[in-house]
Amino acid sequence: MNRLLYILLISVITIVGFTMYQNKDLGLISFSFAGISFQTNLVVFSAAILCALFAVLAILKTWELIENIFNYLVNQRKQRLTDEAHNSLTNGFIEYTEGRFERSEKILQKNIKYSDNRLLVYLIAARAAQQLGAYERRDEYLRKAHLEAPDADIAIGLTKAELQLTHDQVEQALATLEQINSVTDNHPYVLSLLAKTYKQLQDWDTLKQMLPALKKHGKLSSENLLTFEVAVCNGQLSKLASSNDSMPMIDFWNATASHLKAIPQVIEHYARELISVNAAGEAEKVLRRYLDKNWHESTIILYSELDVLVDNTQLETAESWLENHQQNAWLLLALGKMCISRSLWGKARNYLEASISIRPMPENYLKLARLLEEHMEEPAAAQEYYRQGLHLLAGDYGEDVLGNDFERETPQLMVVKT
Repeated sequence: MNRLLYILLISVITIVGFTMYQNKDLGLISFSFAGISFQTNLVVFSAAILCALFAVLAILKTWELIENIFNYLVNQRKQRLTDEAHNSLTNGFIEYTEGRFERSEKILQKNIKYSDNRLLVYLIAARAAQQLGAYERRDEYLRKAHLEAPDADIAIGLTKAELQLTHDQVEQALATLEQINSVTDNHPYVLSLLAKTYKQLQDWDTLKQMLPALKKHGKLSSENLLTFEVAVCNGQLSKLASSNDSMPMIDFWNATASHLKAIPQVIEHYARELISVNAAGEAEKVLRRYLDKNWHESTIILYSELDVLVDNTQLETAESWLENHQQNAWLLLALGKMCISRSLWGKARNYLEASISIRPMPENYLKLARLLEEHMEEPAAAQEYYRQGLHLLAGDYGEDVLGNDFERETPQLMVVKT
C-alpha cells in the first residue's frame, strides 16, 4: 500500500511539472458537483492532491502503528496465557504424581483453552478424575481429548481401557480394546492389555487363541508370556474339573506342553483339581513323579496333604527323598504332618523338631505345638512353641526368637520305615 502511494505521488508531481514546463501555463481546472462549481489552476489542484495523498499516507501509517501496537498487546497477553497454561500442565502433573488428585484436576483446567498441548491436559485430568471416583468427568475428559486430537485414537483408547480396568469395568475395557485392535496391526501394548483382560474374564479359550500373536508381536518378556501360558493351562484344567470327571483332565494333561508340566504351580494346580474330582491316587502319582526328578517346597507340602487320601506307601516314598534332602526343612515338616496323620507321635515330633532346627517357621512351630498339646500331654512345651510361632508370624526373626529356654541343636533324626 505504501509503495503504491509513493508511485502515485511521484507520478502526479512528474505530470504536473512536465505540463507546466512545456506550456508555460498554470492551466484551469473546473469541478461541478450537486450544483456547486469550483475552479482552480493546475498548481493548486496538484497541491491539493499532494496534501490528500500525504493525509491518506499519514492515516494509513497511523493505522498501521495502532494495529501493530494492538497485535503486540494481544500477542503478549496470549503468550502470557500460554505460559500460564504450560505451567498449569506442569504443576497439575506434579500434583497428580504426588497423589493430590483433586488439586491436580483443578490446576489442569486453568487456561486450558490457551494450552498448546490440550490432549495431554485432558488425559492427565481423566486419570485424576478416575482417582477421585468421578467416572463421568473422566469419560468427558476422554471425549474432549478425542475431539481435540482425532488422530490420537490409539493413545486415548489405551488410556480409557487402562482406567476402565483399574475401575474393574472389565467388559467395557474389553470392548474398548477390541475396537482399538480392529484398527491396529497387532499393536504390542493392545495385545498385552487384551491378554490381561481375557485372563481377568477367565476367557481361557480366547486367550489361548491369541497366544501365538502375543508371542510374535506382544514384545513380552519370557516370564510374562509364561504367566499367560500358565493361566491358560490352569484355567482350562479348572474348567474341565467342573465336569466332575478326571478323564478329560488327564487327556488334557497328556497333551500339555512339557515346559508347562515342569512348572510347580501347574503341577500343583493339576493335583488339586484331581483331588476335587476324587482322583487323589492320580494326583499322588503325578506329584511323586515330579518330586522324583525335581524339587519344590510347596509341592512336597501338597504331597503331604494327600496323606489321608492314599495308601501307606506314600510315607515310605517321602522318606526316601531324605537321602538327597535330609537338611530340607519343608520335607521334614511334610514328614511330620504325614506321621501325625498316622498317629506316629514320637516320629512326628522328631521330624518337626528337626525342621525347626534347620529353619524356624510358623508352620513347623505351630504344628509341633498342636502335637504336644493334643497328643503328647505337654501343655507347657506346647505353649512355648505357640509363643515362638506367633513371634515369627508377627515378623520377629531375630536371634532371640527361640528364647533362652530352647537350644538350637539338631536332634538326632531317626527314620523308621512303616
